[in-house]
Amino acid sequence: MKNIFKLLIILISLSSCVKYTQPKLLSLSGEYRVDKITYEQTDNSSSPQSMVFYPGDMYVNPNDNSPFDTIAVGFFKLHMDYVIMRFSPSPMPDGSTYWGKEYFYNVVGETNSRLGNLIVEYEGTRKVFNIIEDGAETLVLRSTGQWAYGSSGPNESITLFLTRVGP
Repeated sequence: MKNIFKLLIILISLSSCVKYTQPKLLSLSGEYRVDKITYEQTDNSSSPQSMVFYPGDMYVNPNDNSPFDTIAVGFFKLHMDYVIMRFSPSPMPDGSTYWGKEYFYNVVGETNSRLGNLIVEYEGTRKVFNIIEDGAETLVLRSTGQWAYGSSGPNESITLFLTRVGP
């Protein structure tokens, strides 16, 4: 009886130590509003520069292309539906929304421990965002950076803090 009891305790202790983590499924769908932007600029010869933009601020980057060159924080909206990212919303008389610009995107590099990269190709530019957080009502995207003057000059990276505001 003692041997059976010892065997049972060993089996329970060994089987209870296994932890299964289910991979996170991305929910990149819905209408989002940019609520905060952090801008970081690193240069090899100087100290890093960073700025934070809050609702009511205007983020302007002359080195980027539309729609990411000028963002009215707190008012800039985009819509995603697993394949297409839409910008420039216009309300219609029937209550629907017309999105003026549409660009395809895809997600690569998704693993159990990493949410992956969101790649958007727009206006002849390819922008890569690291997906930092994907919550039920939030999304945090950090650009992998771009060089302001081709392959030289400061490396610029922005982090977009998005809040889901609609389906």
